[in-house]
Parts: sequence; C-alpha cells; structure tokens
Amino acid sequence: MANCFKMIGRRCTLFALSMLLILVLSVNIYFIRMIIESSSSHRIYSKNVPAPKAKQDSSTSSRSNEKDLQLQLRPVTKNISERIKEEIRTLPSKYFKQNTSYTLVLERLLTELMIMPNARENIWNIPNNNWPDAHQLIPPAAPELGTILEVLRKSKIVRADNAPLGTQLKLMLNLENDVKALFKPQWYSRDAIIHGPVYHGKDRHNAEVVAFHLSSLLALRRVPLTVIRKLDLKEEIGRYATPALYATMYQEGNNTCLYGICHYCSPADPVCGIGDTLEGALIFWLPRYLKLVKHRHPWQRTYKKNKFAAWEIDEAYCDKVKDSKAYSPQSSSRLLDLIDTSIFDFFIDNGDRHHYELAQNNFHNPAVLLIDNGKSLGNPDVDHLDILAPLYQCCIIHKTTWDRLQLFSGGSLSIALRRLLAHEAAMSGVPPLITEAHLSAISRRLLIVYAVVENCLKKKKYVSNVILDHR
Repeated sequence: MANCFKMIGRRCTLFALSMLLILVLSVNIYFIRMIIESSSSHRIYSKNVPAPKAKQDSSTSSRSNEKDLQLQLRPVTKNISERIKEEIRTLPSKYFKQNTSYTLVLERLLTELMIMPNARENIWNIPNNNWPDAHQLIPPAAPELGTILEVLRKSKIVRADNAPLGTQLKLMLNLENDVKALFKPQWYSRDAIIHGPVYHGKDRHNAEVVAFHLSSLLALRRVPLTVIRKLDLKEEIGRYATPALYATMYQEGNNTCLYGICHYCSPADPVCGIGDTLEGALIFWLPRYLKLVKHRHPWQRTYKKNKFAAWEIDEAYCDKVKDSKAYSPQSSSRLLDLIDTSIFDFFIDNGDRHHYELAQNNFHNPAVLLIDNGKSLGNPDVDHLDILAPLYQCCIIHKTTWDRLQLFSGGSLSIALRRLLAHEAAMSGVPPLITEAHLSAISRRLLIVYAVVENCLKKKKYVSNVILDHR
C-alpha cells in the first residue's frame, strides 16, 4: 500500500514539472514572437516616414510645410483655436439664418454702381475733393461711384512708368485729366491656390477688386477706388512708357512681356500678356493733399518661421497695446479700427498687414485706411486664425461693425459679394473675379468671427466691455 502511494506521488511530481516546463516554454515563445512583430512593425513604420526635405518634391514639400504650420500653431493661437471650435458647435441659430435686410444694402450698392448717362467733365473733383474725410475715402452715399469707376476703366493713358514703391512689379500710370493710378498685373489664374505662409507669393490683382467691394458691404469704405482693366501693352504702355520702363519690354513669341524695375524685378521673372493684352487691377492714386503717414502695425508678424512676435506668445498683449495713448480706446478709435481691419483681412486671408496708413490732414481721430490688399485670396481651404488676434485678444469691436456683420448672417455676405463682383466682371469684360471656394471660405470665416465675439461675451460676462463704439 505504501509503495502504491509512492508511485502516485512520483507521477504527480512528474506531471507538475511537465506542466511547469510547458508554461515556461509558452511564455518564452510568446515574448520571442512579440519582439519579432515589434521589430517588423518598426521596419514597416520606417518605410512610411517621409524622406528628408532635400529629397522631397518641391510641391509636396510646400504642402507638407503648410500643414505643419497649421498643426504647430503659435502658443496663443492654439489656445483660442480650441475655444472657438467649441463655440462654433453651440452658436445660436440666428447666425445660420439669412437676415433678409441685407438685400437693402446690396440693392443700394448696386444702384451706386450704375453709370450716369452724362458724366461731368470735372467728375474727378468728386473723389479728389469731396469724398475723403477723417473716417472714409468714399462716403456712405456716393451716387456718382459707378460713373467714376467707368471713367477709370476708360481714361486714356498719357504716361507709364515703374511704380517707385514696394518690392513687386507695379506700374504708375498718368491718365488724362491729371489722374494717377497704380496698375498691378495679373500673375495667377483665379483658381490658383497659394501654398506656404499666409504672406507667400506675388500680389493677386483680383484680390484688390474683391477688397474694394467687400469694404463697401462692411461699411468700411477705406479702400481706394479699384477696377479691373485690360491694357494693350504695345499701344497703351509701350507708346507712353518712360525709357526705363520701355527698356524692360520685349516680345516672346506672339506675347508682349515686361519685367520692370523693382526690388525683386528681373528679366528671369517677367509678366506677359496674352498677345498684347495684360489684365490687372487699376487703383486710383489718392489725392495729393491727403498726407498719408505710415505706422507699424502692433500685431506685425516676424516673417520668420521659428521666431514669435510678442502678440503670439502673450495673451495679455492687448493690455500693453492699450497702455499707449495712440491705442487707448478712451482717447482714440485707432485700436477699434485695427480690429475692424483684422476682421476684414481675415475674410480675404490677408496676413501681410505689417503697416497701416492714416491721413494726417488736421483730421481729428483719422481712421485706418485699407491700402494694399494684394496678398489676399491665397488658400480658401485654410483659415489663418492669428489674423484675428486683435479681436480675440482685445475683445472689443465697434458696435456699428458688429451690427453690420450680423446683418450678413446665413451666407448672405458671400451672396452679396458675388453680385457686386459679377457687375465688375461684366463691366470689364473678364471672367468671374472670385471662385466659389473663396466665397465659401468667407461665409465660414464669418461664423468664426461670430464665435470669437460670443466667446468674448461669455468671458467678460457683460456686454459693455465687449461691444464698444467710439465713432
């Protein structure tokens, strides 16, 4: 009997040892398999890592860099971006509904653009002497506007020269009746998308015309008169060009080209017409008596990828700006004007407002002028929220501006802008001046502006500190 128990004990011990051995082997096999799979997956991941920038295709690199810029937002912008995303989800329904009252504004502006049958010979006295004042270049009611724009399209050129300003090719044209105008040529097709930083690329001529009509819709009539004009480079420019400009003109096949004289101008980078015809934006040169003074924008960019400006890292930056007497809301409307400007620029994606101009003609509290809008309409798929920094950092806005923005709810801002630009395209005989993608972007960006103001209202708890009007 004892021997029987001993045999059972040995068998149990052997069985237990066998099970232990199997368990140890199983665990080892499992870990070996995990190591092999981990190594394999690492190799697969390594194959999907982008090649170094030097080996990438330039267009792919540009898009990748742009995406990186959006993902790696500036510190302050990153914080507000999350708040605005949340705010848009809970926006009141009134912002998505069309306010039919916008049609009254649109019809009035379209009526202004009608051409009078008999234009006065001294019609330029109106925009030269009667219109500009401390707050605008064009008054709220301007029945002669359409007639003046048509004269600008048709006036004979008597002299053409290189424009002595800026870094890009522009022409300074003397027109009959002692009128001067700046001509920005067409570099891009309407649907071209500019990748890279918000200030990348050459000026977009159609953006100047879009800015002109958008300013009227927003009651910010501080953009100089602007039209589309097609020039005959041989007859209208070559015959009246200064020797310096004429020396930069030449034929390339059937097309007439020129490269002008400017900081970045060179024979390697000409602009060419289709045949002899070159489209561009013609911008009325402001009257001589208006003494414009240029000021550095407090929210100026550094234009360096890895260097932040003070406003990009300091959430309390606006308080420091308001410490200056020039920007104190109690003594001047300049800060509120810059906030209007930031909203205007955000709609058209203009991130290049490094300076601004004021007319110092003994005007009391002159408004910020909206001059030079060419670096707009770059990429309709990207919203550069940092353009709105003056609004979301200061949380103040002209009440008149806020009322006007609410008037264009539910996509009506884009509808109205499309109508005004269609009129300009028809008068100038050119294709539509803005794409549907850019119009959709403007509607989307207006919702973002609504969200920013709503966020300010909640943050401040009371309206009086958020909506101010010093006009």
